Amino acid sequence: MWLLMPVPIFVAAAAVLLGVSLAGRRLFPGTYTTKRAFRCPFRDTNVKVDFTEAVWDSSLVDVIACTEFSPPQDVRCEKRCLLLGSFPAPKELTTI
Repeated sequence: MWLLMPVPIFVAAAAVLLGVSLAGRRLFPGTYTTKRAFRCPFRDTNVKVDFTEAVWDSSLVDVIACTEFSPPQDVRCEKRCLLLGSFPAPKELTTI
């Protein structure tokens, strides 16, 4: 009988971990700002972008500023870069 004692502990721990996993964004709602430089595949230019990322899973939440716009805080695009899995490397500028 004493061999079955760890089973309820395991079930309780699994339930707590599942609850934290499902409610993670609500438990840790904060965001932080990151900067990235990459080649925008939609405008075909090198850009420097300030993103807001979620604390919980580091997913991109919003675009704060982009060097493609003037002023950079006036972002007027669809913000499709939020859906990019990986960012293309910036292209080198060639001089003639």
